[in-house]
Amino acid sequence: MQEDIVKIRTHGGSIPIAPFVETLGVPAVIVPLVNPDNNQHSPDENLMLSNYFRGVEVCYSILRTKIPQE
Repeated sequence: MQEDIVKIRTHGGSIPIAPFVETLGVPAVIVPLVNPDNNQHSPDENLMLSNYFRGVEVCYSILRTKIPQE
């Protein structure tokens, strides 16, 4: 059984992706690479290297995936 994908633009922070989506008419995907306790924008901000390396693998896989034409 194939179901339609639900597309919802949600993400915290100040990522200005909407102008690209609306102007270029292309889909956008945000792949967060951070751990939940990373303390963004604070003196003790951190990133687990395992999350970073896994994120690189995920981004590579996304870029290699063929997008079906509608």
